[in-house]
Amino acid sequence: MKRDLTFVSHGARCAAWHVPAGSDALTGPGGRPCVVMAHGFGGTRDSGLLNYAEGFAEAGIDAFVFDYRGFGDSDGTPRQDVSVRRQRQDYHAALAAARRLPGVDPDRVVL
Repeated sequence: MKRDLTFVSHGARCAAWHVPAGSDALTGPGGRPCVVMAHGFGGTRDSGLLNYAEGFAEAGIDAFVFDYRGFGDSDGTPRQDVSVRRQRQDYHAALAAARRLPGVDPDRVVL
C-alpha cells in the first residue's frame, strides 16, 4: 500500500509515494533496503512506476517514487522543462528523504 508524502528540493515541494516492503525478508540490522525511482526525463510517477515499486515491495524492498520539480504533482516552475542538472538535484534530495524513512537502512538505498 502506497503512502503519499513530500520532500523539498531546492525550495520546491516534490510529491512522492512510499511503498513499504511487504515482508522482512531482506531486513538487516539497520533496516530494510530501499530503491528510489523517478520516470525518465519527462515522465511522471503515475505513468507505470507503481507496478515496479509494488514488485520491489513484494520482494522485501521499500520503494520511494517521486515526481521531479515542475512535473506531475510536484511544485515548481517552469513546468515540464527537462533539466538534467535540476533532476539530478531532485534525485539527491529524494535520496536524502528516503534515507530518513522509518525502518529503512540509510546505507542500503539505491537508484
